[in-house]
Amino acid sequence: MIKMIATDMDGTFLDENKMFDYEFLSQFYKMEDRNIKFVLASGNQYFRLYGQFIPMSEEIYFVADNGSYIAKGPRLIAYETLSDEQVKAALKALQSQPQLFVIMSGLKGVHLLEKDRAYAPIAHTYYRNLMFHENFDHVDDEIMKIAIYDPNADIHQYEDAIRKLLPSGLTATTAGNEWLDIQKTGVNKGAGIRKLQKLLNISPDECAAFGDAMNDFTLLNSVKYSYAMKNADPRIKAIARETLPWTNQQQGVVKQIRKILNDQY
Repeated sequence: MIKMIATDMDGTFLDENKMFDYEFLSQFYKMEDRNIKFVLASGNQYFRLYGQFIPMSEEIYFVADNGSYIAKGPRLIAYETLSDEQVKAALKALQSQPQLFVIMSGLKGVHLLEKDRAYAPIAHTYYRNLMFHENFDHVDDEIMKIAIYDPNADIHQYEDAIRKLLPSGLTATTAGNEWLDIQKTGVNKGAGIRKLQKLLNISPDECAAFGDAMNDFTLLNSVKYSYAMKNADPRIKAIARETLPWTNQQQGVVKQIRKILNDQY
């Protein structure tokens, strides 16, 4: 009996136009009727996710910013931030790669450099409340995640070099081909799901999850019924219980949720 269904967004639940099949609307209310909790586990900012799913948002659980911000609807459950020293160390490590675009996601909003204003449309796809600064020296916020974007969509060529420069206590994880996320070690989607499992008294054996990229690795490992998309990173397919025969473009998550709901009743 599945009591919780969690999904990543980009490359998993959403197609390339950032849309989902409208069949999900009826599925969501069926899940509500059956007391199945629905969780959006994403690298996206909470406020961006919440706005995208109104009016359902009040009943959705959010594991946002890769597990840094956990909420049920408008109610904050938990959050994790970097220390000032960790933020400084991460930014220092990134000085070696000036061609990459850096976003700092905080509790108050999202912080970008004025020199990167041209990337605002890209940032707005995943974040809200953008704030621009001449430098990051005096940002008045608690930072949860530092995201790095490669305009050439080949972030993997930089990940090892950046990891080597990070101090103990910080972890860098790729999210697709464009993004690399720096967070506190131990903060991830899987840890967020485990907090919800404990809070809601739901076991991993009663949970399903969907993902496609390496920032979904811990998410899929936190549940029994783990599904990799057909378009997923091979490393995600290797640890998933099942690889779906559909890509995100083919709305594979919606198709599998349909199967889960039909099998249970």
